[in-house]
Amino acid sequence: MGIVQRQTIRGTVWSYLGALLGFVNIILLSPRIFAVGEIGVVQLLLSFATMLSQFSSLGFTNVINRLFPYFRDGRGRHHGFLGLAMVITLAGFIAALLFLKFYSPHFEAANIERSPLIAEYSFYLPALLLITVLFNLLDNYNKVLYDAVLGTFLREFLFRVFNFALICLFWAGIIDFNGYVFGYIISQGIPLIIIFLSLLKRGEISLRLEPGFINPHLRREIIILSLFGILTGISTVVLTTLDKLFINTYLGEAEVGIYSIASYFAVLITLPGRSVSKISIPFLAESWKKNDLDTIDDMYVRSSISQYAVGLLIFIGLLVNIDNIFRLLPDVYSRGAAVIILISLGNLVSGSAGVNGVLLSTSSLYRYQTWLMFILIALFVGTSIIFIPLLGRIAHLKITLVGLVAVGAGWILPQISLIPDILVRSAVVTLIFTAGVWFWKLSEDLNSVADSFLSRFRRKL
Repeated sequence: MGIVQRQTIRGTVWSYLGALLGFVNIILLSPRIFAVGEIGVVQLLLSFATMLSQFSSLGFTNVINRLFPYFRDGRGRHHGFLGLAMVITLAGFIAALLFLKFYSPHFEAANIERSPLIAEYSFYLPALLLITVLFNLLDNYNKVLYDAVLGTFLREFLFRVFNFALICLFWAGIIDFNGYVFGYIISQGIPLIIIFLSLLKRGEISLRLEPGFINPHLRREIIILSLFGILTGISTVVLTTLDKLFINTYLGEAEVGIYSIASYFAVLITLPGRSVSKISIPFLAESWKKNDLDTIDDMYVRSSISQYAVGLLIFIGLLVNIDNIFRLLPDVYSRGAAVIILISLGNLVSGSAGVNGVLLSTSSLYRYQTWLMFILIALFVGTSIIFIPLLGRIAHLKITLVGLVAVGAGWILPQISLIPDILVRSAVVTLIFTAGVWFWKLSEDLNSVADSFLSRFRRKL
C-alpha cells in the first residue's frame, strides 16, 4: 500500500472520529446547552477568521502547493522557503489587522441590534485570525513534506476533544459563555503549538532566507501564483463561509445557528475527499514537474471513483434518516431539513469529480480555476441576495423539493389507458405532495385543514 493510500485511510479515520465527536458536540450537546444565537456567534467568528486568513496568506498557499518541489533540498532548510512564507504571511496579517481596525466600528454598529453577540465578541477576531493563519501555513508546509495526517488529527479530532471538555464545563456551570468563547480561542491555538513542535523536532523549521536562490523566472512565478492564490483563496472561502454571513445579514445569528447545525451533516460527505486531496497535493505537484501524466490520470480516476462511492453511501444514509436526525434535535432545528439535502447533494456532485480542484491548482492551468470560481461567486451572491430574503425560513424551498419528488413519482409510473392513467397519476402526485406538506408542517393553514380531516376520518372509523 502506497503512502497516498495509507495517509488517505489514516486521515479519513481521524476525520470520521472527529466527525463522531463533532456529532456529540454540535448535534447532541450544543443545541440543548447553548442558545441558537450563541451557537451562531461562534460559527460567525470562525467564518470571519477563515475568510480573512485567505487574504492574510497573500496567496502563498498556492505557491506552497505548486512550487515547493523546486525548493526542496532534503536538509530541512529548503532554500529559505519557510522563512519566505512566514514573512509574506505576517505582512498579510498586518494588512488584515489594519482592515479590522477601520472596519470593526462599522461591523459592530451594523450588528448591534440584529446580532448583538457577534458585536460583543468581535474583539477576539485578531487572535483567532493569527492562530488560523499560522496553523494553515504550517499545515500546508507539513503537507508538502508528505505528512497530511498530523494537521487532520489536530484540527479535526484533537480540537474537538478540547471543545467537548469546554462544553461540559459550561454545562456544569464551571464556566460561563465568556469563559467558553475564551477557551474556544485557546483550543484553536493548541494544534498550532503541536504542529510547530513536530516540525521543529524533525528539523524542518528554518527561518533563514536565501534570496539569491530565487532567480528572475522563479520570482515571477511566485508573484503570479500569489496573485492568483489570493483570488482563488478568497473565492474558496467566500463559497464556504459567505452563506453564514448572508444568513446573519438577512435573518440574524439565531438562523445561523440552525443553518450551522443542519449543514454539519452535509459536511460528512466531504471528509474522504479532504483527506485524499491533502496528501495528493505534493504528489501531483511532483508529477506535473516531471510531466508524469500517467500518474496524474491514475490519481484522478481512483479518487473520483472512491469519493463518489463513499459519498453516495453517506448521502443515501442521510436521506433515509432525515426524520431521525431531527428527532435528536430540539424542534426549532427542524427547519434545516432542506439545508441537509441540498448541501449534501452539492457535496456529492463535487466529490464525484475527485481531486479535480487540486489537480488544476497544481498545474500550469491554475488560472482557469480562479476564473471559474469567480463565476460561482457571482451565481452564489446573486441567488443569495434574491432567495434568502424571499424564502426566509426556506418553507418555499421545502415545498419546491416536495413538488420535485411528486413530479418524479409521476414520471416513473408506467403508462396505462388514458382515463385511468390520468386518475392514478394525479392521485399519486397529489397524495405525495400533500403528505410531504403535511409531514414537514410547511403551512399552518393546510396542516390545520388536514388534521381536522384526519380527526373526522378516525372518528368515523
